[in-house]
Amino acid sequence: MSEVITLSDGSVLDVARYPLPAGVEDDGALLNRAQLAAAFSVSVNAITDWVNKGMPVMSTGQNGVAYEFRLSHCWAWRQDRDERARASKLRGDQLASQAALAFRNLDDDQAEAEAELTADDLRKWSEAEYHRNRVAEQRGDLLRADRMRALVEDMFVTFGAEMDTLPDFAEMQFGLSAAQVAQLQERCDQMRQEVRRLIEERLGRGGAVIALSDRQGEMAL
Repeated sequence: MSEVITLSDGSVLDVARYPLPAGVEDDGALLNRAQLAAAFSVSVNAITDWVNKGMPVMSTGQNGVAYEFRLSHCWAWRQDRDERARASKLRGDQLASQAALAFRNLDDDQAEAEAELTADDLRKWSEAEYHRNRVAEQRGDLLRADRMRALVEDMFVTFGAEMDTLPDFAEMQFGLSAAQVAQLQERCDQMRQEVRRLIEERLGRGGAVIALSDRQGEMAL
């Protein structure tokens, strides 16, 4: 049988969902703040804090009149609040785990292998990985993806401009026919599109850093 009460924020609480521990009964007698604090083994200040956070009160104290509480109502409120806090933490841990996997760009095999890691394990691993990457970046072993993209974009602009002028250059230097110039232009356009596709495929993936090869002056497109 439910016993629904309305809290100060307008939400409702079913007191029957959270029965008092075995051996504890609520006979309807009202408790003041000191008595409720003793029941919960907390300070009176803690009770005041809970009231400010929405714990149900039967009557508010004023003009020398003490606050009055129902033990079962306050117990149910505390249990419901703790349950919500645990659920919120669980959702946060799950989100952190999903985000950590996504931000680290794990492939399917890696994700499956690390699926059983806790959120705390992933956090510690991510922090260690971040510091390793920072050291590698300072040594010049890693380059940030945004810098790499800017470099490749500049190179592609230069490359594209050369592809645009190559048919005209070949026509003047080698006496190509109109048909040959058209074929060369088509081939240049295809090459430019393929290079663009490779750039987007290689650098379009997420990630904070990109490993550089020993020959940093060459791009493996």
